[in-house]
Amino acid sequence: MAIALILAAALAWWLHKRGELLPNLVRLFGTGAAALIALRMLETGKPIVALVAGGIGYVWWRTQAPPSPQARATTMALKTLGLPPGADTVQIHAAWRARMAQVHPDAGGSAAAVQAVTAARDHLLNQRETIAGAGRN
Repeated sequence: MAIALILAAALAWWLHKRGELLPNLVRLFGTGAAALIALRMLETGKPIVALVAGGIGYVWWRTQAPPSPQARATTMALKTLGLPPGADTVQIHAAWRARMAQVHPDAGGSAAAVQAVTAARDHLLNQRETIAGAGRN
């Protein structure tokens, strides 16, 4: 048991250093609990229950994955421009123009807001180009 605690502490330290501990805490807790239950069931001679617990832990691990940084950036860009997912190029440009009219320094906005809105537009347009380019291959 002491070895398992040392390994768990080492894993927690490693994930913390990589910045992945807090975003994955629920995911790790659920999977760890299922693994501990599976190990306990193996110790008590119940391999079928251990397999079920292990399967539940695996499904939990797969379904609780946090969104990728790319997906988070896309969600923030859509929110910044007030667009729905799947917006086309015309909608992106129209939303950018409307937001620029609101956040431009001449309209009482800030340079940082202009940069954020422009970065959101550029991200969404680059993403559309990447998807379109992948569809051609």
